[in-house]
Amino acid sequence: MPFRPKGSRFWHYDFQVRGRRFHGSCGTEDYEEAKAVEAEARVKAKTTAPTGIFTLSEAIGTYWSDVCQHQSSARTALSQGKAILEVLSSAITLDKLTEADVLRFVARRRAEVSSATVNRQLQLLGRAIRHMVKFHKALAAVTDMKPFETKEAEERVRELSWSEQERLFAALRVDLHPLVKFALMTGARKATITGLRWTDVDLDASRLRFRVKGGGTMIFPINAEMRAFLTALPRSEEPGHEAYVITYIDQQTKKRLRLAPNGGGIDAEFRQALAEAGIEDFRFHDLRHTFATRMLRQTGNIKLVSRLLGHASIETTNRYAHVLDDDLESALDAFTALDGVSRKKSRSRNKGA
Repeated sequence: MPFRPKGSRFWHYDFQVRGRRFHGSCGTEDYEEAKAVEAEARVKAKTTAPTGIFTLSEAIGTYWSDVCQHQSSARTALSQGKAILEVLSSAITLDKLTEADVLRFVARRRAEVSSATVNRQLQLLGRAIRHMVKFHKALAAVTDMKPFETKEAEERVRELSWSEQERLFAALRVDLHPLVKFALMTGARKATITGLRWTDVDLDASRLRFRVKGGGTMIFPINAEMRAFLTALPRSEEPGHEAYVITYIDQQTKKRLRLAPNGGGIDAEFRQALAEAGIEDFRFHDLRHTFATRMLRQTGNIKLVSRLLGHASIETTNRYAHVLDDDLESALDAFTALDGVSRKKSRSRNKGA
């Protein structure tokens, strides 16, 4: 339906036909006339829009509107889309986008960011193109970005020690403690934590439903510690915020609000607390690493840890295998295959004493 932009006396139209966006002024202040103009524009768009021909900008914009904006990672996807369009022409059509263009994109971005970041952007590009092909009948020259991905450096695993954890909570604002505690208890990513609603919490069945990276969901069990934590959490009473599990107190309004995945000064508060606690080389995501290493050390079950982290492949979880290696080393330190006699004598002397 026609709408009137702020500062304009004329009605405007804005719609999509086969994934292509059409927008403009209706050239009238009369709403009924504006509806007629919009209807005429729709008819013209349907008869003139080239079937299957979409620009890269239209592809990424349509994919974000159709899929990404409804996911917890919407802001990340938006940032990735902008990074792609900073290198590749927004006006190039998908049927003209070549492998050489993709290789140029990879070379340019690898000079600026890590291979992991480039790969994530390529994956978004591939998903956007395949979405346009499947749902909007787009013509595309390249749809598979996997061959262009580069080997990523192994992600470092930084574990928070127990003494560091104590210092962190001492330095961190009390209303932000639930955010950090939840990350330590579940290993969930920040976007998953901040998107958790009370409707995702089933205390009777002892289950949480997480919205995870990529738009899927997973079930996470509630143990006794988590149950006590959830039942003691303060709740927001602010409209639009009361539905969320993890909240904080806005320092200006003093209202209890939901946490945004980014923004709100929370990242800065976390970094400041780390600095005050004397904790170096640590990021919020390392709370996930801490959960994983502690759980693996306690259970020795890498498949279990993989499922709790929501990994699609156990190969991703293998980065934490050093914990098992450490346990093996400790076990071997207490083991002997050749000195059983002296050990028996030693035990006899100890009994005699």
